[in-house]
Amino acid sequence: MRLDIRRFFDEFFLYSSQFFVFFILMLLITPATDTLRPASILIVTFFLIVQILLLVGQGHKPILRILFSFITPAAYTLVRMLSGTFISLDMANAFIWGAALYVGFFQAVALSGRGTWFKRAAETLLAAGVVLVFVFFYFYLDLRLLLSRRLAAGEIGSAQYDKALGIARFGPSFLKFLETPQNLFLIFGVATFGLMLLASKVNALGLRSRIAGLFDTARIDENAGGPAAAAGLASIVTVISSDIRDFTGLAERLSPERSVAILNRYYSVWAVAADRHGGRIAGTAGDSVLVVFGLMGEKDAAERALACASDFIAELPGLRDDLQSASLPAPSDVSIGMHSGTIVAGDLGVQGSRRLGVFGEAVSVAARLDSLCREFKQDLLLSQPVFRQLELESQARLVRIGEVLLRNSTQPVPVYGTK
Repeated sequence: MRLDIRRFFDEFFLYSSQFFVFFILMLLITPATDTLRPASILIVTFFLIVQILLLVGQGHKPILRILFSFITPAAYTLVRMLSGTFISLDMANAFIWGAALYVGFFQAVALSGRGTWFKRAAETLLAAGVVLVFVFFYFYLDLRLLLSRRLAAGEIGSAQYDKALGIARFGPSFLKFLETPQNLFLIFGVATFGLMLLASKVNALGLRSRIAGLFDTARIDENAGGPAAAAGLASIVTVISSDIRDFTGLAERLSPERSVAILNRYYSVWAVAADRHGGRIAGTAGDSVLVVFGLMGEKDAAERALACASDFIAELPGLRDDLQSASLPAPSDVSIGMHSGTIVAGDLGVQGSRRLGVFGEAVSVAARLDSLCREFKQDLLLSQPVFRQLELESQARLVRIGEVLLRNSTQPVPVYGTK
């Protein structure tokens, strides 16, 4: 099984694992009678890595998300017991087990919840818990450093040291911790980070709910009709052609069910972006998607198409997160070609299974630009006819990157990409 490095670091930075690294570092920099030996710290670190790997592979299952979150706390407790330094009512034990239970539980709730608001509530509580855990661990580090200095100076004995780190002393010690201005500033900074993390999660949840609402490709096709489709007319439109780079190679390594799941999510994100800007999904074939703007004669078809493509690109990180949360490999790159020109649109197919279909010069050129994205190292390529229809503000976001020979043209024409 190939390790997904991005997913590994997501688990490390965005979930509970970094707390234990913080705690391990704490043990190394605060010499005292209860400090673990290097071998014991290596054992705890090993189980931490095992925990992250298991969460990467199976963390999308709520019950396993909870159970695997206890691997590192259990390893720490076992090492403490074997070394004879375990104190059941120590603050460290309470923080480690409490953080694992809280974070694991609300992650499982967020995974198993059906409604978007339910998931958002769980993510809000999770973000608040992350902030509190960071603050409590920092408070514990500050307290350990203070007590270690007093122990080394002979001001207190080992029994007083252990008692001061007991859970019974948490309340008074924490209130004293809050009296220091720099500690309050730290809490403010951590809370700000928590809000940023929450905002990112809420955006991802919004995307997932929209994907869930459009997960059936049949529904995408139902929204694809229009007057031009019924009449079978020639129209001047702007066409987007998009596909997933190297999807064939990716699909060969996956089961048919997993390949279909990836494509359905990919189609759904395009459907959301197209619907937002008045486009029509005119075709899906394998990993290729056609989106048409201007079937109703809209004058701002090019602007709508560019906005749609930009929205889709902005949603790609959320799509990758959604795929990874379902233990599906995320496509590395998507290419998008865009051209304005003539098409013929109509309800194509046999009786009982007709749907909007388009063909013509604009479709061919958009597909050609789509295929050239890799050559120009661009996610988006658009033709000069599209560029000329854009407003100055939109043109300013683009740059001419080269010339290509397109269909029905005898001279190379400019193509544009994003800056």
